[in-house]
Amino acid sequence: MSKKKKEVKSPIDSMIVDLIMEHYNIQMLEGKGESLSGEEFMELVKLAESQYYDHVLTDVKVGMA
Repeated sequence: MSKKKKEVKSPIDSMIVDLIMEHYNIQMLEGKGESLSGEEFMELVKLAESQYYDHVLTDVKVGMA
């Protein structure tokens, strides 16, 4: 019998991945080479954190958990 690991999914991690993908898509559409500096990454992390907390504060189900 194989045991499956319980996957822990972080909503903020998903938001960061989505923002990174958006960053690369914009660069591609603008004809730029796809790149992401450490500074740009940290800006995306801060943006995801802000969006996550806004979501938590405005979502009744999440706020009551």
